[in-house]
Amino acid sequence: MSSVNILKTLGMGKGITMNITIDEAEPEDSINRYAMDTICTGEEIINVPPHWHKNHAEYLSVIEGRVELTLNGDRVILKAGDPALCVPRRIVHSCKSFEGENVILRERPDPAGLYKAIPLQGFIRFFNDILSTGTFGGFWHILRAFYDGDTYIPLPLHSQFLDEVFLTVFGAIAHLFAPRKPESL
Repeated sequence: MSSVNILKTLGMGKGITMNITIDEAEPEDSINRYAMDTICTGEEIINVPPHWHKNHAEYLSVIEGRVELTLNGDRVILKAGDPALCVPRRIVHSCKSFEGENVILRERPDPAGLYKAIPLQGFIRFFNDILSTGTFGGFWHILRAFYDGDTYIPLPLHSQFLDEVFLTVFGAIAHLFAPRKPESL
């Protein structure tokens, strides 16, 4: 019997979903306990724009297909079977799949935990929020979700300090235009 369970499935676009999973056989602090699997049928491409994280790193691996990752301007093609790639904190990164190709992209947070994915714990909370409309939301929604999470937009001035100031000011304003919706897992 498998110890991996899907906690929630979120829509990300036409033919793109994200399964938030837990491997209950893994300890709470293991980076292998929680994963976000983005599954793409190729109808649309996965296209995650450039961003960076102040407080966490990410391990990215491809279960099926291939993706193009950009890390601080350097492009890498990650294919199924390649070792997981660590995206350290504060590294600007983006990701896209290839038109017409099926892909399953796995993301694991470091430090481990559900802080980006479920209510009251940012990792799953972030994805619940940013994908609450079934796709990425509009400008104010994204700014508010980034402000509430650990995601920053790299501005053209190449200063992470200014990125943080921008998000602090406009993310706070975004709360007026795009209030957080009730969450559920």
